[in-house]
Amino acid sequence: AQAGLKLRPHPHRRPCSEVALLPRRAMDENKLRKVFATMDTDSSGSIDEFELHSAIRMLGIKVSDNSAKKCLKLVDADSNGTIEWPEFKAFFGKVNDAEGIKCLLSSSNQRFFEYKQQVETDASFAKTFAIPPYGPKPKLLNTYHHDQIEEVVWLSDTLLATGSLDGEVKIWDRTNLGGMIPKPMKSFKADSSLYTMAASSDGARVVTGLEDGKIVEWSVADGVATTIYRGHDAAVYSSKFRPDDAYFASGNKVGHICQHDVNVAEPVLSWKAHEGIVNSVDYEKSAGQLLCTASSDSTVKVFDMRLVGEDSTGMVVEIEDAAASEKVFRALWRNEREIVSCGDDYCVKRWDLRNLRDGPVCSYFGHVSPIRALELSPCGRFIVTGTTTGSVRLWLVDEQGLVSEKLAAAQKIHEEGIGRRDEVVNKCQNGEAFEMTELKSLSAEAEKSQVELDRLKKIKSNHDSMHYTQATIALESPSMSISSVAWRDLPDGTSCLAYGAYDQKVRLFNFKADAYYVVKTPKEK
Repeated sequence: AQAGLKLRPHPHRRPCSEVALLPRRAMDENKLRKVFATMDTDSSGSIDEFELHSAIRMLGIKVSDNSAKKCLKLVDADSNGTIEWPEFKAFFGKVNDAEGIKCLLSSSNQRFFEYKQQVETDASFAKTFAIPPYGPKPKLLNTYHHDQIEEVVWLSDTLLATGSLDGEVKIWDRTNLGGMIPKPMKSFKADSSLYTMAASSDGARVVTGLEDGKIVEWSVADGVATTIYRGHDAAVYSSKFRPDDAYFASGNKVGHICQHDVNVAEPVLSWKAHEGIVNSVDYEKSAGQLLCTASSDSTVKVFDMRLVGEDSTGMVVEIEDAAASEKVFRALWRNEREIVSCGDDYCVKRWDLRNLRDGPVCSYFGHVSPIRALELSPCGRFIVTGTTTGSVRLWLVDEQGLVSEKLAAAQKIHEEGIGRRDEVVNKCQNGEAFEMTELKSLSAEAEKSQVELDRLKKIKSNHDSMHYTQATIALESPSMSISSVAWRDLPDGTSCLAYGAYDQKVRLFNFKADAYYVVKTPKEK
């Protein structure tokens, strides 16, 4: 599972191996010497990994830290951990542009790298993707927080908690938001900036991760702090309760993860997991023994909590380049085999942990800015995303699977309809009695089913060639960063999405999810 990833070949691009073999003009040696000398600040005749990353950027090529590490391994022919001039020249003399570097560094990531580059450099590129229609207008909740909202979590079918950067938490009843200035049921405030918040499944407790490294548990009923958890020496950026609420995990600014027993202030597990900020943590829901994490070091990792100890981090899976450019903001379990992630390469990706060699099983394109917020519906059929420029979209998780399912059903309906029509035609040909109105009706049904069958075949062909999914609907939102999205299925069969933004407001979108579990052509979208 930790093997290097490889995406399906893009239908309109040469494979990387072919690109690498195309004739190239070597980079100018004088330019290379100048770059090398600039990086070799102590005139030692060698440069290290961080200096190499700077050198790549000086050559006008954007790569992630993770890709720079791979580059070091490729360049460092004698494996001594540093790069001397002959090695530097031998490597960079083979390539003369970003395309060559990408091919040599990470062929699996080129589609996503290119997608982000095209969004940033080609003003017309966004027109390549269908703009989804807007859904019904959401209800606006002005929370009157004094700082940007960092987290929104559901406590029950009616209660919602919002947490802002200044450390304040407010509890709201979504059924009682009337008046010019809605009043929260309760509010309480930590003494440090808040970066993350998680709620227990019964909604009785919330924990807040703070800038000073503390994690504070609050009683929702009383609005008072009940426990202060220790274990972090840097700002806490992510948190999540285990499904049984007996433990919770948290990640901090410097890549450290802790797992706490809710009854004990000191962590029961603590280890260095990443080289960057741990932006999200999420327990696998069936047993709660597997934890997936997303980090600014461009990786998604899965840890078996039963294996974590002094001699082991417990890591069982690593997706090295989950974000092509750098940061992974969220990684969530869809089921025991699949993880969905998003990051600053403007893409969402769905990974099958049983087969990472072929890259993500599905990619979701259309956003044109980093995707900071991500949520999955409890049924696992929908994804909701929010970006740093305020775009919120709803996606079908497995649209291709739905298309195949609908296509098979349409094929069966069409064949059965043709069979009924042909029975009547045979009666006519054999001189038997038949109803002309019945024949006309069955012929019309056969034509209608043929149209639907052709439509679904066209959609499937389109999916097979694109290897990506586009959003079903867009939701009204501000032109400011969406920080958090929370989904709640309600007893009446509807669902409610709550998404918070840096404008100190929360938008509540109540809808029937099944109405959007349909297959639409690009024009219908």
